[in-house]
Amino acid sequence: MAPDQILYCNTTGCRTAYLVKEILRTLIRRFEEEEIELTVEQYFILNILDKEDGLILQEVAEIVDRDKSAVLRHIDGLESNHFITRVTDSGDKRRKLLLVTKPGLQVLERARAIDQKLDKEMAGQIKNMEIEAFEEALSSMYQYLVSKND
Repeated sequence: MAPDQILYCNTTGCRTAYLVKEILRTLIRRFEEEEIELTVEQYFILNILDKEDGLILQEVAEIVDRDKSAVLRHIDGLESNHFITRVTDSGDKRRKLLLVTKPGLQVLERARAIDQKLDKEMAGQIKNMEIEAFEEALSSMYQYLVSKND
């Protein structure tokens, strides 16, 4: 989006969608510039697997709210780059646990550094008190929507 891009909406949801789209576009570009072989979706999945050790495909699909076949394509890409591995669950031989590998942790740390730098750049555009209020407002709106959709 160009700096003088007109936002063709005036609601919080629509403006937030513009912001999210631009954040994703910026992350993609910065990952490419730094030769990080991750899509944004794979970056999200690696973050999840790093925080929740030993999930199965179904659990990841539920967390990211996508169908298993879509998540499987991302998992296959992560595995082909040796960023994750699938291991058989010792308690249930039918289950394949997804684990982040050492190369996966290394690429994740590089990607996180880029994400954190972008976050600081964006936060630098507003005052500390405003960012705290913004984050609190986002959290409240999210919680409201989640409670209405349960």
